[in-house]
Amino acid sequence: MKAKYILVAALAFGLTACENYFDEKYMDNGDPQIKVVETIDYTLSSDDYKTIAENKVNKKYAADQDSIKETDIYSAALATVGEKRCFNELASADMYVPSFIYNMYPQFDAGSTCNITYLIDEGQPAYLDLFNQTIQYELKAKDYKSIYGDETNYLTPANESKVTLFLPMVEDDYLCGAKYNFAEVAGGPVSVKEVLYLYKDGVVWEVYSSAEVNAQILPASANGQATNWLTNTYPYAVTDQVVVLMTYNKTTKLYEATEYTFNGETWNATTGIVEETMSFMLGEGWAANLSTYYKQAVAGEGNLGKIQLFHYDLEDGISYIWRFDNLYGMRGSAYVGGPHYGEGWFVTPKIKLKNATSPALSFDHALNYGPTDETREQQITVWVSTDFVDDAQAATWTQLPWNEWNGKTGVPDANSWTYYNSGRMDLSAWNNQTIYIGFRYKTEAGQTCPTWEVKNILVSEPEESEK
Repeated sequence: MKAKYILVAALAFGLTACENYFDEKYMDNGDPQIKVVETIDYTLSSDDYKTIAENKVNKKYAADQDSIKETDIYSAALATVGEKRCFNELASADMYVPSFIYNMYPQFDAGSTCNITYLIDEGQPAYLDLFNQTIQYELKAKDYKSIYGDETNYLTPANESKVTLFLPMVEDDYLCGAKYNFAEVAGGPVSVKEVLYLYKDGVVWEVYSSAEVNAQILPASANGQATNWLTNTYPYAVTDQVVVLMTYNKTTKLYEATEYTFNGETWNATTGIVEETMSFMLGEGWAANLSTYYKQAVAGEGNLGKIQLFHYDLEDGISYIWRFDNLYGMRGSAYVGGPHYGEGWFVTPKIKLKNATSPALSFDHALNYGPTDETREQQITVWVSTDFVDDAQAATWTQLPWNEWNGKTGVPDANSWTYYNSGRMDLSAWNNQTIYIGFRYKTEAGQTCPTWEVKNILVSEPEESEK
């Protein structure tokens, strides 16, 4: 990982050396023009991956790494980005997105941030490695003859257990797909059957059966129709049920395993391609901010990024609680000509805490016109969800406790526009998970209705001075 950071820094430096476009930002009298410092949210399009793969700076960077290691894997990995329209382990976003941003936003000044959403191929789940090593043994004419002593070329339930006599000698924890002709009764219709066997305890083959992983060999007749086969085979599937389907590859002479998960309506294959968002900051050059998972200033940005607003159970007389204000950030209030009750949420886009160690949330907020007792701690709250989709009330949330400072909770004074920092609200319980953060404003009938302002939202690892 250390070497990776060095390479990223070197690339960022190389980008700044390509063109001194900052010189053009000064007028004849030497006075600087107004600086362009912005935060941009951008999702890579399908064509953007091809642009990144064909970028001359990126291709030289990949070639330099190949030269150092006397290989060609980095150039090949970069080419794959353009072909598969996603990043991969050897060609990651932090390596190759900086040059793309540089070309896209040459007018930006130091301090700008780009939150780039992209696809990355993380590969199949590691547990599938065992299944992807599965060999096949197809019973031969001599095998059937050793059972019957004649030309009968199929098995029946009465002698199906004899399959294990012909399977090869292998190491422990090995899988084999036995393929043979089968008839339910002697002289009956014959079909081809494939059964998965596990070499167990180093001494015997047994029909594979595991409560942990439900693995099935997909019948040849269902090739290309895996989801239909699953639907017909598991008519009572429950949400999040997982089945591993295996198909034989005649070229590699191994089975290929694919994980399928039922989402409550359909079966979906696990492709290994997932969506991520990474922050890139402009200093001397664009570089990935690997310690920042989410950053949205809100105030002064001219937009609220990808934050979503939700309002529920509003009393007549109000139509919303949260609104965006360029000067003050997110403003929440149920007071319109008098106090009202209602519930309002604003929810961040998904935040992936990949490889996180000590992530935490912090933000600046102010409270005015609020109650002076503990009621205000119940009216303004912050939550974390891992299953939020598009309805805050339908998601499962875990409340984050307010930090203690100056002898009280991190809730601001009830009647002041003074901004307080929330302090670092620990998120380490969600390391390596994808989360959403929700800010909830909720008042009930008869309560004082405060105005809550929130800005400078940050999810990050601690700075060196905080460790």
